[in-house]
Amino acid sequence: MATRENETDSAPPDPPSGDEAIQSPYDRLINRTLQQIEAARSLLELHLPEELTQHLKLATMAQVDTSFIDRNLRRRFADRLFSVDVSDEIVNSLEMRTKYAYLLVLIDHKSTDDSQTLIQMLGYIVRIWENALENHQPLMPIIPWVIYNGVRPWRSARSLDQLIPVPASWKRYVPGLEIPILDVSRMDDTTMVGEPILQLALTLLKYGREPTLDVALRPVLQLLAQTVSPQQARNLLDTIRIYVMSVNPIIGEEKFNEIVTEFWPVKPEPGSVADQLIRKGEARGETRGRVETIRILQSILGVPPSTDDSLAGKSLDEMQATIESLQQQIIDRRGD
Repeated sequence: MATRENETDSAPPDPPSGDEAIQSPYDRLINRTLQQIEAARSLLELHLPEELTQHLKLATMAQVDTSFIDRNLRRRFADRLFSVDVSDEIVNSLEMRTKYAYLLVLIDHKSTDDSQTLIQMLGYIVRIWENALENHQPLMPIIPWVIYNGVRPWRSARSLDQLIPVPASWKRYVPGLEIPILDVSRMDDTTMVGEPILQLALTLLKYGREPTLDVALRPVLQLLAQTVSPQQARNLLDTIRIYVMSVNPIIGEEKFNEIVTEFWPVKPEPGSVADQLIRKGEARGETRGRVETIRILQSILGVPPSTDDSLAGKSLDEMQATIESLQQQIIDRRGD
């Protein structure tokens, strides 16, 4: 039953029952990372401004469903919404109507910054408040945060004051909003610490487009291999592979697989039944993987996805050539 607006100790809404459909490799990577609550908490502890975290009980952090967010608001961003309890001192001193705040994380995966981000963030915040009112819940504080992965440094406005200048005497009467921005591409490597899966995601975001990605990736995969079993790593590695294939034209699938097998080796007896079955399975898996990669890259470019019939007759080499062509189109478009 929904908590009524006049109740002061309402609990956050239940977390989502399952992942939403994720279209882009960026969304896949970020959502795979932030759905691990320890990785999400590590990200906040290490990189959210201290003036915000000092009043939050990060141990209480939980995911909140965002399926009510309008589709047109989600065209540019991947998003995650978390509830976090506020310190008792702040709740009591301010007589807050909820004991928790929301942390809204938007992951901006465009290659350049955009002044409209502030307006889009404001739209997210208003929609969350509207949803609370529709469900007879009190309004809660919402902390916005943008994770940016652009080729160029963020130069657009970070506050409504910068975007829409007004006389100082007006400021108490007009809306105000300032967003902290984590610019991953310009992070110092020494700050890319925390949970292994978080280190992996930050490494991919920072070095994903670089020709030396394999050099940066190896130590993080080594750390991950020490904490994650091959079975647990399987879905995560699929996500990494798709991301790398979509942003890096130099590291092909064969090279990526070579890197992965350095840390998760599979060495059956040559010629054994197990070896034959693995080889057949790998061939089927490679075909499925290439088909999925082609369709994801096509979705990024906004072109119709290839049909099963059009791909059925292609060899693995032909599919790889298609992938490389689509990757180059994405790179050319980003350079425009």
